[in-house]
Amino acid sequence: MTQEMTLDALDERLVHAVQVAPRAAWAALAPIVGADPVTLARRWSHLRRQGAVYVTGYGWDPDAVFSLIEIECRPGRTLQVAEALVEERGAFTIDLTAGARDIMLSLLTPDTSALAHWTLEHIQELDGVRRVRTHLVSQVVADAREWRLRALSRDEVAAITGRTASGSAGAAMPRLTPDEMEKVREALAVDGRASSAEVADSAGITARKAREVVAVMTATDRYNVRVDVARSRTPWPVSVWYFLQVPADKVSRVGPLLSKIDEARLVVTATGEYNVIMAAWLRSLLDVNKLEAVLEERLPGVRIVDRSVVLRSLKHLGHVLDDNSDATGRTIPMP
Repeated sequence: MTQEMTLDALDERLVHAVQVAPRAAWAALAPIVGADPVTLARRWSHLRRQGAVYVTGYGWDPDAVFSLIEIECRPGRTLQVAEALVEERGAFTIDLTAGARDIMLSLLTPDTSALAHWTLEHIQELDGVRRVRTHLVSQVVADAREWRLRALSRDEVAAITGRTASGSAGAAMPRLTPDEMEKVREALAVDGRASSAEVADSAGITARKAREVVAVMTATDRYNVRVDVARSRTPWPVSVWYFLQVPADKVSRVGPLLSKIDEARLVVTATGEYNVIMAAWLRSLLDVNKLEAVLEERLPGVRIVDRSVVLRSLKHLGHVLDDNSDATGRTIPMP
């Protein structure tokens, strides 16, 4: 990893702080991070321009269907198939992988009928697709909203939480037209730290109304603002998908245990051959098998049936990525 691609100590503290409080003012974070607000703003702007960090605002309809889809492609067609999927809003994360599948697709559809159209028609009709396997997610046990860069101490994290606690829980949502609300969501999908003025400009509403709307949205559990850092710029550049078979009577216990592993980025229970699927970030390829051995030792009866290392990510939470996993600045908002 080159010097230019690594985050320095101050950058790491800054990113961790924003992960804890994604929309906090620089003045609130400055005393904990250890630099003045102007320096933090300048550093953050530089990281965003590089594509090293990106902030996503998103909310899922509780009735929507989340699926993980394995796609096998004909030789030489994987990139072509993946690039065709990049343009689709529902295909919000796309990984190119080594192993038994060429593409690992995270898909969000409004219902199972839409999922059927995707898997039986749309994907199958793409030139180069050989086979599709679909795993309907029954529960998201943990995701990377809680993943941290680990640059701040627990006391520093607690201090940020105390300084940035929101007082908007339970407040009434200002009235917006459906079109205005959609534009607010799109502005936050592109940049979850967008200012009230920027959101207002995108949605065609007043800055005051934008500030109130965003405050109410981000105070609820149904809307999330999440900070991601390019994997290649962290000490954990290797991304792996693990596919597990867990005895049915142990699933409810195993999922939460997996979510406590520092490396875990996503843990879901699912239908199909694998009833638990986990994504993790690791320090090296050597750790792929090491983590697997640790899991099977600590969780008797759990079998890791397969694993796939991510070779490249084309898209993550709607953000289009380059070959180094940096955000390109182009975003296709999630549905």
